[in-house]
Amino acid sequence: MNIGFSAFVLQGGRSGVASYIRELIRHLQQEDPVSHYDIMMPLRETDLIKLTAPNFQKSLYSNFVSHPVVNIAWHNTVLPIIGKIRKFDLLHVPSYRRIPLRKSCPVVATVHDVATLSMDAKYDAARMFYNRRIVPSQIHNADHIITVSHYSKKDIVERVGVAPEKITVLYSGINHQIFQPAEKTAARAQLAEKYKLDQPFIIYVSRLEHPAKNHVRLIEAFEQFKAAADSPHKLVLPGADWNGAEAIRTRAAASPVHDDIIFPGFLPLEDMPLFYSACDLMAFPSLFEGFGFPIIEALACGAPVICSNTSSMREIAGSVVPKFNPHSIEEISQCLEKTLSEGWSDTKRQQGIEYAAGFDWNRTARQTLDIYERTAGL
Repeated sequence: MNIGFSAFVLQGGRSGVASYIRELIRHLQQEDPVSHYDIMMPLRETDLIKLTAPNFQKSLYSNFVSHPVVNIAWHNTVLPIIGKIRKFDLLHVPSYRRIPLRKSCPVVATVHDVATLSMDAKYDAARMFYNRRIVPSQIHNADHIITVSHYSKKDIVERVGVAPEKITVLYSGINHQIFQPAEKTAARAQLAEKYKLDQPFIIYVSRLEHPAKNHVRLIEAFEQFKAAADSPHKLVLPGADWNGAEAIRTRAAASPVHDDIIFPGFLPLEDMPLFYSACDLMAFPSLFEGFGFPIIEALACGAPVICSNTSSMREIAGSVVPKFNPHSIEEISQCLEKTLSEGWSDTKRQQGIEYAAGFDWNRTARQTLDIYERTAGL
């Protein structure tokens, strides 16, 4: 097969979609030594994807092409021509906003979620209009859809009207070479040296996006927890600034426990296992997720985890993870207190590690390749 792969939504490597693209390409190189892959991406992000197989190549484009509006236009005008000239048997577009309405070959699209169809004010008015009026037609135009949870499949069927047989659920994996337990005392010592973080802490790994990621309610729940328990815990909120980040920072600054709320910024990938291994709890109060990588990453590192009981998180987190209503500050606070006071037994820790081991990128890559072959009719 001759496969085109659009990699224009890496966003500097600072999103779950970026993790999906990078890891899928890395493992397709291990699983498919035969097909030819043309990875199309902007020049400035070329270092984010490493190619190790001779049948994979990069086609680099001007950074101007990666501007969202320009890039959407490029996918609908230039890309169909490229596909015809290069005789693609298949095109994979891993973001529904880039699915071309014009196409010159079969298209497989990854639709991680359709959150904008159920969450008001997730983005500004212009982007909400685009997501609600244009995106459904784009999704319908894909020949086959990969999604990352059964919840997302149900949402796509019900909200977009796509036939169920046109959608395949493939769970994403995590990088088990990176996300594995570190000895807690040693991890804390490294964080104390590098980040000056030398007290017990709760962490929420997410980009700083308001209101969708629900940081403000977590901050308010943390305040209640601190007042009730007189706890020494810090609340660590790593992540890149996104839509509404200022609202999160403003609320934290006004908090009576503002000195205990830490924003370390976007964390290097190699430091993530240290934070997961050293934390006393990873809380994940997001309002909506198509998958939720940090839940599985934290479990793989042996961390205690609590998360929202909404969208795909009920499914992805499994039975080992306590859950709460993310709209209830009281429930979040109670879940924080209960999980920390009861502790995370060695049995629970091992259950979490074993559960996370089931999220395997090699299997996902093999299943993706099967979809390529079926969709291309080869």
